[in-house]
Amino acid sequence: MFGHWRLRTRLITTFVSLILLGFAGLSLLAGNQISAGAVEDFERSLAAQGTLVARSLREPVEHYVEGEESFAAVQTAVTDLANDQNLQITLIDLDGFAWLSSDDRVGNVNLGADPEIQAALNGQNTVFDTRLNDQNVETIYTAVPLTEDGYLLSVVRVSAPASATASVINQRFLALAGGVLGLTGLAVVAALWLAASFTRPLEGLQASAMKLAAGDLSQRVSISRQDELGQLGQTFNHMAERVEAMLLEQKAFASNASHELRTPLTTIRLRSEALRDGELDEATARQYIAEIDDEVARLGRLVNDLIQLSRFDSGRAELGDEEIDPVRLSRSLCQQLQKTAAAKQITLILDAPDSLPSIQANQSHVRIVLQNLLENALKYTPEGGQVRWRLALDEGYLRSEVQDSGIGLAAEDIPHLFERFYRADKAHTRATGGAGLGLPLARSIVEFYNGRIHIHSSGIGQGTTATVWWPVAIV
Repeated sequence: MFGHWRLRTRLITTFVSLILLGFAGLSLLAGNQISAGAVEDFERSLAAQGTLVARSLREPVEHYVEGEESFAAVQTAVTDLANDQNLQITLIDLDGFAWLSSDDRVGNVNLGADPEIQAALNGQNTVFDTRLNDQNVETIYTAVPLTEDGYLLSVVRVSAPASATASVINQRFLALAGGVLGLTGLAVVAALWLAASFTRPLEGLQASAMKLAAGDLSQRVSISRQDELGQLGQTFNHMAERVEAMLLEQKAFASNASHELRTPLTTIRLRSEALRDGELDEATARQYIAEIDDEVARLGRLVNDLIQLSRFDSGRAELGDEEIDPVRLSRSLCQQLQKTAAAKQITLILDAPDSLPSIQANQSHVRIVLQNLLENALKYTPEGGQVRWRLALDEGYLRSEVQDSGIGLAAEDIPHLFERFYRADKAHTRATGGAGLGLPLARSIVEFYNGRIHIHSSGIGQGTTATVWWPVAIV
C-alpha cells in the first residue's frame, strides 16, 4: 500500500494516524465519563437549587400554615422562584399530596410513592430519579424537606428536563474535540519537523552517494548530529574513504603490474629478435637464451604470486587441514636455503626446541610465508652477515621470528611494506630482484589462518625482524 510513497509521507501519515487513533480511543473512553460526570454535576446543581428554593419558601409557607399568609402569596413566591431558577417547583404535604405547584397541570394528586418524595418525608439522603413526566418528557426529579425549628412543614420537589444535561455534555465534548484538534495540529507540525529531520540527512546522503557513484571520490557528508543518522553519515564517509583508497590502490596496482610485466617481456622480445636474426655468436646466443629463461621464470613467479593474492583476497582459497610439524619444516627450509646463505657468506642459524605443537594448514601456504621472510632476510643482508630464525610457543601461537643484520628499514617505509609492489630498497631493486609481492602475499595467508605478522626495524643499517604468530593446532 505504501510502497510508492516517499519516506517523509510515510512518516507523517504514520505519526498523524497513530495520534488520531490514540485521541479517538481516549475520546471514546472519556465519553462515558463525560456523560456520567455531566449528569452528576447537573444533579448536584439541581439539589443545590432545591435547597435554595426550600430556604426561600420557608417563611411564606410557615406564615401560610399559621394563617398569617394567603395561599395566593405562597403561589406567587413559588411561581417567581420557578421562573427565576427555570425549574418546576411542587410543594407536597406530609401525606404525600401535592398542594401547590408552579405547573398548573399538576393537580392535587398523591406523590408519596415517588422515591425522591419518600426519601424527603423519611429524612433520608437526597434521591434523584429520572422518568417521564405527564407530557412524556424525560425529567430529573429531586426533593428536599422544608423544616422550621426541627418540624417538617412540607416537601419541596424540584425538577428539570433531562435534556438540560445534554447541553452540558455537548459543551464538554466540544471542548474535548477542540483540544483534540489543537493537539492534532501540533502533532502534524511535530511530525513534519521530525520527518524533515530524518529525511533531510538521507537526501544529502543520497546526493553524495550519486556523486560518488559518478566518480567524484572526494564526496563526503557533513555530520552535525550524534544519533543513528550521524553514525550513518560517519559510516558513509568511512566507506567513501575506503572506496577512494581501494580505487587508488587498484590504479597503482594496475600501473605497477603493467610495469613489472612489461620489463621482462621487453627483455624477452629483444633477446628473441636478436636470436631470430641469427647474427649472434654462440656465447652471446647462449647468454640470451639464459636471460630469456630467467625472465620467463620471473614472469612465472609474478603471475603465481598474483594468482595466490587474488585467491586469498576473494576468499576462494581453502583452509588446509594438514598437521604440520614446525620444527621439521623449519629444518627443511634452512637446508634448502643454506646454499644461498653460503654463497653470500651469511650465517643462517635456526634456534628452535626439539619439538613444538603442530599447526594445521596447507603446507604450501606455510612454506610461502616462511620462505618469503627467510629469502628477504638473506636478500637484504650483506656478505658476512647473520640471519637468526627463532621458533617458540607463545600463548597458543607458534611464534616465528626471523632477525637479520641487514640494511634495515627507515621508519617511513615500515607502514607501506605490505602494500603490493612496494619496495623500500628502490636503489637496489634490479640487483635484489622481486616485485614487491612477497610480504603482501605472506600477510594475506597469515591473516587467512587468523594469525598475525609484524615487521620491525630500528632504522637504516640496524637490521630487520619479521615475526609471525601462527595458531597452533588444538589437541
